[in-house]
Amino acid sequence: MAEPPRARLRTRLLLWLIVGAVRGLGPLRRPAGTAVALVWYAKQPRAVRRRAAVNHRRLAPQLSAAAARRRARASYREYVWMMLDGIWVEPLSAGSLRSIIDYEGAEFLNSGNGIMVTSHFGNWDIGASSANALGLPMTTVMATVGPPATTELVELSRRRKEFELFTPRQAARGLIRALRRGRWVALMLDVPEAGPTVVVPFCGGPVRVSAVPARLAAGTARPIVPVACWRVGERWRVRIHPPVHADPLEDDSGVMARVAAALEPEIRRHPEQWYPFHDVFDDGAG
Repeated sequence: MAEPPRARLRTRLLLWLIVGAVRGLGPLRRPAGTAVALVWYAKQPRAVRRRAAVNHRRLAPQLSAAAARRRARASYREYVWMMLDGIWVEPLSAGSLRSIIDYEGAEFLNSGNGIMVTSHFGNWDIGASSANALGLPMTTVMATVGPPATTELVELSRRRKEFELFTPRQAARGLIRALRRGRWVALMLDVPEAGPTVVVPFCGGPVRVSAVPARLAAGTARPIVPVACWRVGERWRVRIHPPVHADPLEDDSGVMARVAAALEPEIRRHPEQWYPFHDVFDDGAG
């Protein structure tokens, strides 16, 4: 994922300008994010808006149709806030980050490395920043993110956090080597980038999730550590759950179902910070 020198300079300048603009908003960051989200939501095709509301109603069947639509709009707002917040923390030092993040379960990180798994919820970029602030060497998979310029920006931001990055094509061997070198591997549960998948119960229905964490855990004898990071006012909370160990006699779906079960309660407690904009549920899985 190397960039030519001229591209690196251009990307660094663009990232500096974007970070400066977001930080320059000051207390207007939230209202500006809300305005962007309202426009973004309004411009979505009706079927896309409806899909988000239907997904929220699967999570919480007691919602009326109108309440589900309001929750979908709130998810769009939170998603924009999530992106702005991730940019806002970009230049903060490790000490400054630790001062605005509350950790629960950090003791589960003290017995060696493993596979961190999070979901499409809260703020995974601030979760990544918090891992860096704790001094954890992190490795992850990164596919392209929209146009090349956007991919370069995200890659630069993650490398500044000292993330080791592999493309999906490189991931199979790269992640195993990283674990054996003592690094932590960070993966997304419910938006698989590449590799094998399984269907597990999650957030109100069958969801196709990555089986890569289970395969890595079985192949390296490292634990899977479910992690969630979400916004609480102007602070963030990182909850590190007890490790999930892959039993040699348990199949991938059983392991990943336990990981999903650990992450689901946070989504149910803060559903507006869940981002179900895609086809979440795999109702055809048999």
